[in-house]
Amino acid sequence: MGEIEGENKEKVTPGEILGKASELKPGKGAYVAADAAGVNLVYASLTGFRTISPPPSDSTDKRSVVEVTGHKAHGAVPEPGCTVLARVKKVMAKMASADIMCVGSKSVRENFTGVIRQQDVRATEIDKVDMHASFRAGDIVRAVVLSLGDARAYHLSTAKNELGVVSAESTAGETMIPISWTEMQCPVTGQIEQRKVAKVNLDLPPDYFAKLPRDLRLDLNDAAFDLSNGPVLDECGQELGETLLNLARAWESADTSTSFSLAKQLPLLETSLTEREKAAFGKRLLSAGRRFQSMGQYGQGELERIAKSMISVGKLLSATAVPTTEELPKTESRTFKFGELQVEVTPEKAIIGAVIAVVFGILSWQISQGIQSISDGKLQYANDNALLLAKSLRTSLIAMFYTSTLLSGFSAVGLVLLAVQLKSKNK
Repeated sequence: MGEIEGENKEKVTPGEILGKASELKPGKGAYVAADAAGVNLVYASLTGFRTISPPPSDSTDKRSVVEVTGHKAHGAVPEPGCTVLARVKKVMAKMASADIMCVGSKSVRENFTGVIRQQDVRATEIDKVDMHASFRAGDIVRAVVLSLGDARAYHLSTAKNELGVVSAESTAGETMIPISWTEMQCPVTGQIEQRKVAKVNLDLPPDYFAKLPRDLRLDLNDAAFDLSNGPVLDECGQELGETLLNLARAWESADTSTSFSLAKQLPLLETSLTEREKAAFGKRLLSAGRRFQSMGQYGQGELERIAKSMISVGKLLSATAVPTTEELPKTESRTFKFGELQVEVTPEKAIIGAVIAVVFGILSWQISQGIQSISDGKLQYANDNALLLAKSLRTSLIAMFYTSTLLSGFSAVGLVLLAVQLKSKNK
């Protein structure tokens, strides 16, 4: 058998015929496919050397095993039925060519070319497929390998919902956001481009949020606060506002299932929003998305994917939503959170608080002056111990009210400065 191996140990390339399937059993680097006449043949799936080995002694299949051993270390190799990521290189009227970058989750080390034919773009209305409206050069596509078409290219298919374009850049150089099965939009210019968009699923375990480390749970609570703080019902509308409040509560309680079901409702509400509500919604998504982004790489990158999605959609809504002349400009405010209590501070409320602080400071000053004016001679008690206790109490009260006066002054100044800052932002 060594003679057979020596004769047949020749270099082959992907797509070359290694022999008939009736005589040879495919091993590593080989697969079976029918030719035009319907005869099953064994083909090479990678570049390397063909070797033929006798069947195992305990095997009932007496065919020799043919393998292709790489002539150098190689990464993953595309095979029929596997899912690949490819970068579109050229789009033509009847097909698009692409360079395969990953097979499953593993990157390739050799150059593999794939071809997506017009009939393999989608499963329905194949005759109406426009290749230039489905792909553009530079797009990243998720596809499944149908077969090795010839020695130069694999046949790829995107004819499933989860297959198609997963990432594309607009003419402005920005990563576009999917807005439908056939459209993607630039978050900067708002320009819409046609694509065969892949449906991206993010299925999280029911206890995913509950198992986050403590520091990430705190970040999740901060994201919930950013999403729902302030007058969310007034800014985003009753229906969307209530959905955001419920979503924030689900994040705070680490309820992954409820969060997922509420998040799926958000795209359905977008069409009913006014331009002002879209802008407010976009800002809240941006703020909460940055909280997710700060969580960094965790698990399989689920939080990062959530962050990218929220930030992209937030930028799109904020960029395309322009307030109409009929809508009043939003008054700048600050919201402070004390446990479950949320307090919104506007310029007017800050001034009122400063006035109250001044009045309280004046009262504290007058009380301290009144206590201090009481001379020791007016303190008459039955014994020395009671007198010492009275003097100690008077000193404590004087110190307390002077301190209260000082703090009231600082509070008044701080609130006035906050009011000025908020008013300047409104202008």
